[in-house]
Amino acid sequence: MDEKVYLTALNKCFFGSWNIAHRLLQHFGSAKAVFSAGYRELAGLLPGMDATLIHLTTGELTDGAFNELEYCRREGLQAISINDDGYPSRLAQTPEAPLVLFSRGSRRLDGARFLSIVGTRHCTPMSGKYCDMVAEYLSSLKVKPVIVSGMAYGIDTFAHRSALRYGLDTIAVTATGLDSVYPASNRNLAPRIEERGAIVTEFWQQTPPYPFNFVSRNRIVAGLSDGTLVVESRLRGGSLITARAAFNYNREVFAFPGRIEDECFAGCNELIAADIAHLARGAEDICRELEWASEGRGGGNGRWKSVPPEKMAVLQVLRRGGEMDAAQIAASCSRSVSQVSYLLLEMEIEGLVKHISANKYVNL
Repeated sequence: MDEKVYLTALNKCFFGSWNIAHRLLQHFGSAKAVFSAGYRELAGLLPGMDATLIHLTTGELTDGAFNELEYCRREGLQAISINDDGYPSRLAQTPEAPLVLFSRGSRRLDGARFLSIVGTRHCTPMSGKYCDMVAEYLSSLKVKPVIVSGMAYGIDTFAHRSALRYGLDTIAVTATGLDSVYPASNRNLAPRIEERGAIVTEFWQQTPPYPFNFVSRNRIVAGLSDGTLVVESRLRGGSLITARAAFNYNREVFAFPGRIEDECFAGCNELIAADIAHLARGAEDICRELEWASEGRGGGNGRWKSVPPEKMAVLQVLRRGGEMDAAQIAASCSRSVSQVSYLLLEMEIEGLVKHISANKYVNL
């Protein structure tokens, strides 16, 4: 068995106590050496952890890890260990980084700019508009950020949909294995995320959505990103856990404020009052703090002044509708499909739009 099998087993063994797994790795030099160590030596390092010692000194856990990696190979999933070049660098810097991530999708888990957008499951309709507002602004930057969220109900779903609508890549961190989609209402959303990003988890197949899994998932959402935005949250909720994790990782945290009497934003107001989160009035505040605005926006300079009206009309349709094919664009701007197809070809060469799968386009 190679080192990745042992890392997969070690992460499973110390679920919820990843810092111990990291200390053992540092002590022994490799995950394989941890599982090769004797019972007495491990007992001296892990006092009172009898059940864990049994897992480390029998082959059951490593056999399961081997089977899990074989499952990933058969299903075309990526298993990325903390030793691999493809492991996200921001997450690797955190003390609770998972030793192995499983991923399905088209995008690497690293890049120039990552922003997590989180919030309550039971959100108000206004939060969807806030997510759209942020995504629209970010889509106009020359270097487009990747949106990270948890694919749960409410804000998470809004965040992923807004990213896709405005042509941004997006990564969903789930609380189950990759053999299922939770919640089931996002089964149609999941393939779109895979097409423009990735779905990521540390959980093995057939893992149910246990409550603690979401707490575990939240640290990964925070660790993947340069900053975390809380769109809407009450005084209790998983998004506050994500925000505090990001703060503890020395990442920037932002929150949209609400009225003092508005319980829907009480958590956001508390984060701001406690100096955990910056008060965000819009995406401009986030970009300024993260120093993303210094390179300029793709939609505000001379580049756009030279775009002919017929092409600008196509861009406006794509900005509103997200991923669209030539027929959909033609129907929205009162032109023939052949005219739009020709314009799209020219615009792709000019770097104004991007051709993605299924003959669909997004603005750049």
